[in-house]
Amino acid sequence: MRRIGSIVLHNLRLLASDRAALMWLLVMPVVFTVAMGMAIRGGGGDASGGPVRYGLTVANEDEGLHGDKLLDAIRASDEIDLILLEGDASGKEAVKLVEDGDRSAALVIPPGYSRAVDAGEGAVVAFHRNPERMNPLVTQQAVEDVIARLNVEARVAVGAREAYIELWGTPPAEVASRLEENAIAFVSSSWENPPLTVSEETLGRDAGAGAPRMGFTHFSPSMALMFVLLNALMGSVALVEERKNRTLARLFSTPTRRSEIIAAQMGWRFAVGVVQFWFLVALGVLLFRVDWGETMTGVLLLSVSYVAAASALAVLIGAVSRTTGQAESISLLATLTMCAMGGLWWPLEITPRGYQLIGHLIPTGWAMDGLHNLVSRGLPLPAVLPQVGWLLLFALGFGIAAVRVFRYE
Repeated sequence: MRRIGSIVLHNLRLLASDRAALMWLLVMPVVFTVAMGMAIRGGGGDASGGPVRYGLTVANEDEGLHGDKLLDAIRASDEIDLILLEGDASGKEAVKLVEDGDRSAALVIPPGYSRAVDAGEGAVVAFHRNPERMNPLVTQQAVEDVIARLNVEARVAVGAREAYIELWGTPPAEVASRLEENAIAFVSSSWENPPLTVSEETLGRDAGAGAPRMGFTHFSPSMALMFVLLNALMGSVALVEERKNRTLARLFSTPTRRSEIIAAQMGWRFAVGVVQFWFLVALGVLLFRVDWGETMTGVLLLSVSYVAAASALAVLIGAVSRTTGQAESISLLATLTMCAMGGLWWPLEITPRGYQLIGHLIPTGWAMDGLHNLVSRGLPLPAVLPQVGWLLLFALGFGIAAVRVFRYE
């Protein structure tokens, strides 16, 4: 055990003196988490778990009341924050901002909009969007929902007025105003408490196994898994270099056994991976306000079993690689493949069944499943024990294979 500890401490000292390695351990995971979490938030909620709000640039060139009414209705949406442009040329400015890519979407309320609404001439507003951005699809749907509601209010008000005229003749101004107010109140009440609703049931999946939310809820755990795997596997290069400079051969001439050397090679990678993972967990809580679930014991078991599997695979790659270039290529290819197929870049739950089956042939698929159960679904500890078991089996399998193919020269 003392010999294993000495080898582990020696490798940890070498790592601590490597600034580039420390940057990839601690800095780059944070950069990638921020970038991915902010870029892909669709359907996910913000960092605090609330609904995501998207900015919508608005140019209101109308001078009547209906333009302001439309803006008030959009402003009440849970999904949109209005960015108002002022000035006579605000419409052209809004269009140019979208064309240049400075804004993702813009709504232009043209002059005469209120007059057209009052005359029943079919008023039109213009929604401009940049097709290369995801957010406009959300904002456009929200705007269309608001306009649909206003259309219903207008039609009900017209219907009430026509019914009054047919029964009692042209209403006085006060009565007409009251008819319109009552119609709007009726539509508002019906919109909030619709007489018809849709009951949704997800079939073909286990209860609670729907697609998780995106944003930091997905990418804080997934980027932690990705960079733990990347740094562990790229560490296989160190094993090849030790074989090349005959460090392993000199160890062989000492009383150190093969099993002790392999345990030490796995041990220092394991220590680094666990520290890195929990550093990223802490940042997820402090910076991105990620709720890691009801039980941190589950997160601990998943992290330990996953890092063990990654460490064993790193030693296996170092054992079979003959050159540092070969080790780097295999490690990078394995990392990218397991990240893509294991659901780290997008949830496995949104992929075809065959894709999901492949994703569960590798450790990342099981690790991401377990973290989704804890972080996205709030399930208790027993819900992640199968994933922990599979990860330990991967660690055992990779470790046995590394022992069999390990060589000193």
